[in-house]
Amino acid sequence: MLKLATLFHLNLMYSAIPPARRPEVIARCYHRVLDLAEGGVPVAVEASALTLEMIAALDPRWLERLRSLLQSGHAEYVACGYSQIIGPLAPAEVNARNLDLGRRTASKLLGVEPSLWMVNEMAWSGGLAALYREAGARAVIMEWNNAWRAHPEWDGRWRWHWQRAQGPDGAEVPVLWVDTFDFQKMQRLCSGDITREEFLTHWRSRLPGPDETTPRRALLYGSDAEVFDFRPGRYRDEHGGLSGQPQGEWDTITAAAGWLAAEPGVSLAPLGSALDETPSALCGQPLRLEAVGQPVAVKKQEKYNLNRWAVTGRGDLELNTACHARARDLARTGDASDDSWRDLLFLWSSDLRTHLTEDRWREVEQRAALPRLTPLIGDPCPPRTAPDGDLILGGRQVELRLNPRRGLAARAVTFRTWGDNPVLGTLAHGYFDDITLGADFYTGHAVVQRPGCAKQTDLRPIEPRVFRASGDAEAASAESSDGDLRVHKEWLVDADAPMVTLRGGMDLPERRAAEIHPVHLTVVPGVFDAGSLGFAVRNGGRAREVFRFRDGPVHHGEAYSTLITAKGGLGATDGELIIGDDRRRLVLRHDPCVSALMPTVRFVPGRDGRYFLRIRYSAQEIDETFTPNARPWHVAWSLTITAEDHGLDHA
Repeated sequence: MLKLATLFHLNLMYSAIPPARRPEVIARCYHRVLDLAEGGVPVAVEASALTLEMIAALDPRWLERLRSLLQSGHAEYVACGYSQIIGPLAPAEVNARNLDLGRRTASKLLGVEPSLWMVNEMAWSGGLAALYREAGARAVIMEWNNAWRAHPEWDGRWRWHWQRAQGPDGAEVPVLWVDTFDFQKMQRLCSGDITREEFLTHWRSRLPGPDETTPRRALLYGSDAEVFDFRPGRYRDEHGGLSGQPQGEWDTITAAAGWLAAEPGVSLAPLGSALDETPSALCGQPLRLEAVGQPVAVKKQEKYNLNRWAVTGRGDLELNTACHARARDLARTGDASDDSWRDLLFLWSSDLRTHLTEDRWREVEQRAALPRLTPLIGDPCPPRTAPDGDLILGGRQVELRLNPRRGLAARAVTFRTWGDNPVLGTLAHGYFDDITLGADFYTGHAVVQRPGCAKQTDLRPIEPRVFRASGDAEAASAESSDGDLRVHKEWLVDADAPMVTLRGGMDLPERRAAEIHPVHLTVVPGVFDAGSLGFAVRNGGRAREVFRFRDGPVHHGEAYSTLITAKGGLGATDGELIIGDDRRRLVLRHDPCVSALMPTVRFVPGRDGRYFLRIRYSAQEIDETFTPNARPWHVAWSLTITAEDHGLDHA
């Protein structure tokens, strides 16, 4: 037996929908969802509390219909929070507030306490499990396809049954699956891309085998409601137009549900009933959905990755930075009012970061401004130089060698308590036998790469300024340019602690399509044990998630296509990324209130312990959501690097 449910995602914040067309969306799409439920099709309705508030103001009759269907058991409500925010990009406290305010608001508007929750944009990190449990989630709904891709060891039959999504702290929350191929078949049927027989053939292939005694569960549909009989106008190749397209796609959905209900071995069932299944070898397995190569799983193809809401769009970096600063202000002042949090959670909406219309962007862009760092000041002091011309800065526990012929890139960062070998630095051309790594790999430099153009960097000869900053710390700064790129850089060595700080700012005459990576750090093999080497990070949760490199190469920032310049990254939502092994670690702290940069990790195992490990911070990537503008563009950064005698798993 195959039991099918339906789930419709309702989102009036949808990036490409102008506010003036929201009543049309409710009339043409949302009422049709409720028509399905009244016609006997089991329907789950997912909407943020913000969308529910908008509907209540625009069409209270729709809300009354939904309340009635919920009370009669003909529909289920699925929550997602007050706003559809990307959990792995927001601090844990913001995520907790979003879930709590969403739960309370939905309960007030609908008269039900949410128990099923949909993971926003299917962007999952393990740290979110505990937050959903705290919100009272009976289960979360997550995409199967990308989680399975990262875990080839999983039994493919697990997709048909509820499992347990496990967090790094042991917290677990049941998970129900959405299969992208399944819901896209419905979209293709409605748009005329496939026939009725092709549609039914797909679903017949989902029927259980003769040896399966437990019914399989799946979603006949589990995605946007706004794509049927309405065209947001996001993509050039959308079927239909912005207005006047023929009605009938909702009729097709109704008919398709009837076709499948009439198929032998198929029935329609409420989504939540899938949780009635007793745990077994195929059900209730504890699973970590994330992996070292995919720390954050996201829906559909790899072009839908974390960068989409972090460093692309009309101004993702600027808006995320402003949100981090606002969240810090609320924490500092102790402001816990719902109104203050509603305003912040609105600004953290995922739809403000993708295909946003220009008029909607104008409403928020005044809040999206990147700050400028105040340059360090101090008394000039004579530079100390090595025989090869390198500049040497030192404290009691650290020595820093900088290359003035390469824009003050770090030749070596050495922490004295760990010995004489550098931990970070420059690996010269020829260090690796692998020809794919046949280049110079620097530490502390910036790169701008425009499609079809030569790289712009700050790896130029400079005249450094050397001085003593506060606390007797040694510092050096430099200015460099490459064409129209201007970079200011500062290195600061702590006088007493095993800590180095890299600060800087970058200016370009306009916001244009380019990969912009202000900071690179190259790990020198030898100090860390390759067998236990890995990284730890918080991606939206309270608990730190630890990943080891035992499973092979990792390349979060790898390009997906000529249009999509990176496949993923890390939220690092408290500003920390930790690199280390079972004995020691480097704690990298960037300030997301200066710039909410996106860190990525690349690891290539090598012979004789000569692995390649590099951390790159991104300020901008390119994808189909990126929108340029002619105004001057600036980004600043502040990164501290601290050596600690703790293993990677240490709290």
